[in-house]
Amino acid sequence: MDLRQTLSRLAKADFADALGVSIADRSIALAHVRKRFNTVTVPAVETRELDAPPEGRWALIIDFIREFMGAHALDAARVSVALERRAALMGHLQLPATAVENIDSVVQYELDRIIPAPADQLYPSHYWRSLGTAGERVSVCVVAGLRERVDEAYAELAAAGIDPSAITVTPVALNDYYYFCRAEEAAIAGIFHREGERESLTLSSDGLLVSTASFDAGREERADRLAREIESLVPDRADEPVEMVIEGEDHDGAVDLAGIAPLDLVDDGTRPSWLEAAAIGAGLGQLGEAKAAVNLLPGDLVKTEEGIGLRELSLAAVVVIMAAALAGSIAVKNLSVGSALAVEVERLEPEVERVTGREEENRQLMSRVELLEKPRSRSVLAYLKAMTEAVPKTAYLTTFRYKGDRLEVDGIAENASGLIAVLERSPYFENVEFTAPTTKYLQSQERFSLRMELER
Repeated sequence: MDLRQTLSRLAKADFADALGVSIADRSIALAHVRKRFNTVTVPAVETRELDAPPEGRWALIIDFIREFMGAHALDAARVSVALERRAALMGHLQLPATAVENIDSVVQYELDRIIPAPADQLYPSHYWRSLGTAGERVSVCVVAGLRERVDEAYAELAAAGIDPSAITVTPVALNDYYYFCRAEEAAIAGIFHREGERESLTLSSDGLLVSTASFDAGREERADRLAREIESLVPDRADEPVEMVIEGEDHDGAVDLAGIAPLDLVDDGTRPSWLEAAAIGAGLGQLGEAKAAVNLLPGDLVKTEEGIGLRELSLAAVVVIMAAALAGSIAVKNLSVGSALAVEVERLEPEVERVTGREEENRQLMSRVELLEKPRSRSVLAYLKAMTEAVPKTAYLTTFRYKGDRLEVDGIAENASGLIAVLERSPYFENVEFTAPTTKYLQSQERFSLRMELER
């Protein structure tokens, strides 16, 4: 094992316990997930029915959690809760790779376009993956928890003295469970599970959740639905082998959701149901075993770990050992430093030439990006020119907003309603509509706000 692999394992090492909680419509599953250095086990997993009306569900949930925590001495465990799939929405963006540096701002700006809900009603989390072999673009996945559902879960648990470290949703937890079970072999997979009369599909790519959707087995085959989802959201990998994971059923070419777990994962040999697998996945996410951490809690509610953990101690020990080795190496090689440097320079020369070549390739790529961006700049000017030519002299604009596939303008006119017909006649605009009622301005003028789509 080389130094990079050693440091990677040390970075993931931990000495902690997590309580994974997965909530469905009619049942709840709990899992005690334990990590000692790099070894993960599940000492206990349990499911209980929620036989109560909606207003009484949380009382049953909290009683079950308290009972489970007491039985397994989990007072200091990190608690991670996976809510039902409908507690969150997903959206996708494709961006140039250079946008990763400002990805938080980009996601915040585009949130209202990719998620069909007001931004102030969401708790978003996001991650990205490279597209294609060149990696010139990235695909960004946004998981946005509904604020009402997340706040309710946190408030109910906190009132009972149980402060969750993370709140996520079932598809995220199932994806993390699959990634842990398949480890480095995780590729493209469709995870199917059924709750009551409903069946859901979770699409995973290299350990990252791509999408989640409802599935009707009476209307189409699982393989066909999975192929359509891949073609839509992971087209760059459509030709690669795909693994179908189905809970509790034997299908040609598919594996069982419970059967993919390592044999020694659950201490008593239990084969977890899909809900128990989600509970295990929720716990794994709190122990550094998820490829992308998804926590829908706002930052001010996320608990920080106190004290010095195993990872910090391990890395400190590695630094001390490496420093001692370096000091000894300097003492031993001091007499031959001239020849050693000459050998090192000779070894690095090919690397320097390769880096120089890549810098030239990067400059060419940046030139291509600038060339591709120019038509967009020209199109904005064309829209602005068309707008100013179309608006009559009795009206003027105060705001002009360009949002990719639509324009939003504010202004003042003598006859605001007449602007719609004027703008509709332009070859550049369509579906012109008011975004707010017009209001009186001075004696014969009206304030207006319009939105329109752009003709391509």
